Amino acid sequence: MYTRSAQDLGALARAKREALGLTQQQVADRAKVSREWLVNFESAKVGVSLFRVFDVLQVLQLALNVSDRAPDPHNVLDDVFADLGR
Repeated sequence: MYTRSAQDLGALARAKREALGLTQQQVADRAKVSREWLVNFESAKVGVSLFRVFDVLQVLQLALNVSDRAPDPHNVLDDVFADLGR
């Protein structure tokens, strides 16, 4: 899944948790975070520590793959700046 935001990543984690049949409390316990923290992560609230995100992703059997972002086909400015050599 292509994620572009904290909302996308939280939604992906929620969907995977539900697909695995795990409750928020079960994931929180296994990742050693509070249930409240997990709720904040799944709903992309501020104050979520990045190192804990990786703990949750590990419990959910997910890996984060970072790559160059493909240009948004709807963002004309990307093409303009590319043409200008910026």
